[in-house]
Amino acid sequence: YGDFKVAVGQAVADHLKPVRDEFKRLSADKAYLEACYKTGAERASVLANRTLDKVKHKVGWVKR
Repeated sequence: YGDFKVAVGQAVADHLKPVRDEFKRLSADKAYLEACYKTGAERASVLANRTLDKVKHKVGWVKR
């Protein structure tokens, strides 16, 4: 059973190596990460404001 466990662990590690390598490459690219953060924050802000507007309307704080 121990040999099987080691073999499965190695197979999983080998299978995930491309994902791990890509993560390492992207993590090292600080400009790319900053762009992703900025884009994500802008999208989140738009969605949050849309939701907040709906809530304000439902509560009666804002008339449309």
